[in-house]
Amino acid sequence: MPSNPSLSEVKASNASTTWSHRPTAVFVGGTSGIGEATARALATATKGRVQIILVGRSRARAEAIFASFPRTPESQYDFIQCEVSNMKNIVNAAQEIRSKLTNGTLNYLVLSQGIWLFVEPKQVLNGIDHRLVLNFYSRWKFVDELMPLVEKAAEKGEEARVMTVLNPNDAGSVDVSDLGRKTTTSGLSLAKAATAYSNVMIEEYPKLHPNLAFYNIFPGVVSTPNMNAGAWWSQPLIAIARMLIMIKPEESGERMLSALLNPEYKKGGFYLDQYAGQVNVAKENEEVRKAVLDHYRSEVAV
Repeated sequence: MPSNPSLSEVKASNASTTWSHRPTAVFVGGTSGIGEATARALATATKGRVQIILVGRSRARAEAIFASFPRTPESQYDFIQCEVSNMKNIVNAAQEIRSKLTNGTLNYLVLSQGIWLFVEPKQVLNGIDHRLVLNFYSRWKFVDELMPLVEKAAEKGEEARVMTVLNPNDAGSVDVSDLGRKTTTSGLSLAKAATAYSNVMIEEYPKLHPNLAFYNIFPGVVSTPNMNAGAWWSQPLIAIARMLIMIKPEESGERMLSALLNPEYKKGGFYLDQYAGQVNVAKENEEVRKAVLDHYRSEVAV
């Protein structure tokens, strides 16, 4: 079995990538953590010949990130402020994204918005907890709203890829009697539901959009600012994990970009580990997959 690529190998591979056009990318959750690091890796790999749009909460943070990106006459870096647990906000943000994309195509859509599991429960979408809304519903609402732009990129023969950053191997079975997990406040249960629902989407969306690539990818155990929002009792455990097993966002970002650019994953649905290797996941039957899709569409309708 081949060994996993080293970080230096991954960075060299990213740096060797070439584009015949100026690529475009949207990073939702791009003003911190894994999203920021992946956006930075793309800006570096393209040497600034790129249009990157960050979607997040803090314009000041976005401007600080942009100031550290390489710049050329072809660089275009934009920020869109959006509280992404609200579906109407997402519709409005998508409209603003469409107005900013200068060539009307979107090559890469990366979704990493989320919140630490061990925070206080809060219902924000028809009784669904904000942790599940951020990890699943808001992400695929962005996918749906921006899909025409990604499809247009594919029609032009350009890269057309959608990545959600979770952990495809950490899915629970879908409970069709409690879609949306409205009867639980367990962070772990909500996380498993988000992954299970996302795995369904990775299986179903390539059937609807066969010229696109869709990924659910594990970023590794990453030391991100989200973890600082955890309950007080979790902080000693997090501190130990940072010393023993966690990687820096910069490493995760380079590895996420490597998967995003991998020519083997140009079309279809893919479940990937932190080294961009494919993993096997349990598949739900057709009836369950349809129930998840119908539920999702009903909940995010505005």
